[in-house]
Amino acid sequence: MKWFSISGIIQELQRVRWPKLGELAKKSGIVLLFTASFALFFVLCEFIAVSFIRFIGM
Repeated sequence: MKWFSISGIIQELQRVRWPKLGELAKKSGIVLLFTASFALFFVLCEFIAVSFIRFIGM
């Protein structure tokens, strides 16, 4: 049983719609922005939790 062939792989790669540079940059920027936003959110949550624990004296 043949799982794949080189000609099939090449044919599939030709059918793929590759993004243009501008589209790639825009979507990469969006991903980086969301990643940074979530990182900031979790850092703030940890800071608040640690501050609360220190406040109650544990």
